[in-house]
Amino acid sequence: MSRVFFLIALAWSSSSFAVSQWPTWLGEDLQPLKSSHWQAKTSRDGVEFMPMESIPKILVIVSRQAISYDIALKTLLGIYSRELPQAHIMVRKLPAAEDSDDTQQLLIQMLLDAEDKTSLIYTVGSKATVAVRHIYKGGKVPVVSVNAKDPVQLGLIESDQGSGDNFAFTSLNLSADVTLTFMKRFKPSLKQIGILYAKNNQSAYTTQYLPLKKVAEKNGVKIVPIIVDEEDPFLGLDVSMRRAIHELQQDDPTLGNSLLWLTGSSSLLSRMAEINAYSDGLAVISAVPDVVKSGPDSALMSFGVSFVNNAHQAGLYGLQILRGKVKPGELPVGHISPPDIAVSFEQAQRIGQQIPFVLMEMASDVYGTNGSVIRSKGKSMQEQQ
Repeated sequence: MSRVFFLIALAWSSSSFAVSQWPTWLGEDLQPLKSSHWQAKTSRDGVEFMPMESIPKILVIVSRQAISYDIALKTLLGIYSRELPQAHIMVRKLPAAEDSDDTQQLLIQMLLDAEDKTSLIYTVGSKATVAVRHIYKGGKVPVVSVNAKDPVQLGLIESDQGSGDNFAFTSLNLSADVTLTFMKRFKPSLKQIGILYAKNNQSAYTTQYLPLKKVAEKNGVKIVPIIVDEEDPFLGLDVSMRRAIHELQQDDPTLGNSLLWLTGSSSLLSRMAEINAYSDGLAVISAVPDVVKSGPDSALMSFGVSFVNNAHQAGLYGLQILRGKVKPGELPVGHISPPDIAVSFEQAQRIGQQIPFVLMEMASDVYGTNGSVIRSKGKSMQEQQ
């Protein structure tokens, strides 16, 4: 048994249920056992039998500050306010320290503190999901991932069919095959893709950049990496994009057979206005539908999984687990299919880009040339009035 599991098992075994001043007029065999559905509270007036988990407590561990995680949490809060309003939700930031060993110890302590107090844990973001998985695999409390990359590609589990333990996973990733298929629907003459990702975002590199590179090159499409690291003057967004555009122009002077793909690197998703400014009129396709919106801070189009839909699926997984309908390890990885598609005609007009009708028909979110919402969540604004 690892040190982590020893500590967790020790903390669990040392917490015993005890009832003081049990009334003489009730048999002692009525005192609830630790495994009982009931817990008892005694007073001068009598005894109260209360469900052991009458108010489910949920711990949410957030990787760090990010708009995407705010969207996920807001979605989860909305689901539980409607479906399980008595739930008590505690949000904590993933512990961080200069020393990685200290960080792990802080996370271990957070999980130990939560074990006898919570019924469910959500990990928001790939970093939190990976960290908790490495420490808490096989733990006592169920864990559900939110707004995290594909767990199979991250090496957290072996199969999409489920973990077989206390974890249930959802995925923000669209398969590379599907992503390339939609890119070719958008631009049938596609020959080159510039892929934007943050150097410090290992999950975007592992689960998005590498899989698309493999599939694209197999299909004769050249990949140009656009690596961004603002701490390196040679890898700033402006420098990296200008260098990549120059490279794309070597084989495609008019850039008519090229496009840019923005991965789910959280630090770049909030910089769409800058990315558009450096794109030299190239279409920017995002892996995240939430980045398509009104105004200049928008991608042209997205094929992917929205933060809202991913969090909604994670919310439903959590409810099923809390209601005892399923064990977390039996749930398959939550993939959204068909993908969420979003289109900005405001951006299309800006760069003089035509949008294929088939993609326009499939889009769940569409923004007009003036930025107004034409379609939202698959319904026209007229239908929603």
